[in-house]
Amino acid sequence: MKGKRGEWPDKVVALLNDAGKPAEQNGDAVPAGEPGPAAEPATTATLKTYERVTVTESIKHTFTMAELAELADQMGAAASRVFQIEIEKAERAAHYAALLKEANRAHAELVSKFVQRYEMRDVECRVEFDTPEAGYKSFIRLDNGVSIREVRMTEAEKQRAFVFDAGDGKPQ
Repeated sequence: MKGKRGEWPDKVVALLNDAGKPAEQNGDAVPAGEPGPAAEPATTATLKTYERVTVTESIKHTFTMAELAELADQMGAAASRVFQIEIEKAERAAHYAALLKEANRAHAELVSKFVQRYEMRDVECRVEFDTPEAGYKSFIRLDNGVSIREVRMTEAEKQRAFVFDAGDGKPQ
């Protein structure tokens, strides 16, 4: 299509009918080899315009100082929210870390008892000197009276002070 801007070549004008569509689409098709209908001169023909089309394009926008100040306020609020969430996360993480540590300790203790098949418990005992024989002492459980061990007495224990009853003069 050659021509100056704003001018339509004769071929284009001839192909357009009153509705602005090519003649072939309106059923006014011309058989091959026959000349088409006479075209009006380009200067007297009414040209149809296209419908308006609106599109959105992205273009660069440089912020004003007021817009930059607004962005700075929004950045400050967003940063504050981030820090608040991080602090809350750290607090909850510390709480859950403590819970997890306690749960792991309890689990390890149970595993140890299961693997060893026993645990050490504190029980109250009385000590009987010179039992089962002289120079030994026995540790007897108070809850069931069973001797749990016998060991040799130390020299200090052998030399302990004898307590006499004031009435009969025999050691106790």
